[in-house]
Amino acid sequence: MMTSERPLSSAPGRRSGVAVWKQIADTLGTEIRDRAFTATGRLPSENELSTRFGVNRHTLRQAVAALQVDGLVRIEPGRGTFVQHELLDYVLSRRTRFSENLQRQGLLPSKQLLTAREMPAPERAAKELRLDKGGKVLMVEMLDEANEQPIALATAYYPAGRFAGLLDMLGRGTCTTDILRHFGVEDYVRAESRVTTQMPSAETARLLKQALTRPVLCVECLDVDMAGVPIKYGETVFSGDRVQLVINAGNETGAFA
Repeated sequence: MMTSERPLSSAPGRRSGVAVWKQIADTLGTEIRDRAFTATGRLPSENELSTRFGVNRHTLRQAVAALQVDGLVRIEPGRGTFVQHELLDYVLSRRTRFSENLQRQGLLPSKQLLTAREMPAPERAAKELRLDKGGKVLMVEMLDEANEQPIALATAYYPAGRFAGLLDMLGRGTCTTDILRHFGVEDYVRAESRVTTQMPSAETARLLKQALTRPVLCVECLDVDMAGVPIKYGETVFSGDRVQLVINAGNETGAFA
């Protein structure tokens, strides 16, 4: 659930020797860092801010321009001024783990289950999972969150024959780690990741709470067990406004998470 936007503080008291636009930029910058605009993802309109601070639009625009130079906002003509929070580092490595990626940055990971069903394998999933023609997969779609903010829409395909019962366990709230262990997968590694960019669909933009005009990062991945047998093919769409991908080519060791 998104946190509601807190009431904005009152206009700053005038500080002698400091330009008014700079005082406004400092106040708004502090509020952005405190995530005061989380609910909307953008600053209030020029009219609202001019009224709040008791200044004309020229002064207000100077303040907003300074925020843009500092990388705290981006201005989209005709749409508004959008907040740019510090990007989350999402590491792609041989042992890519969602929870660990977030927890090492002091963020709380969570997931919302959107869809879970058995279906004929899409062509790409069948190829990656080495399934025969007509093979079935278990498709699971999740909304990944950091501190209750959506960061990614993840779709995973598991071979139905090997993981029969996975959907029932998932529906009972069993975590994926425990489910895979139940089926004898004590550990797994990332065989490969492919990264591209694209524009989001209307539904993807709605779920990620981002503008349709902003690109998303797309990662196709294949996970294999320690014998090299594919266990999951995934397609994850990351919010380009909140996430940057970090490629780690080292040979990491780490907990199964």
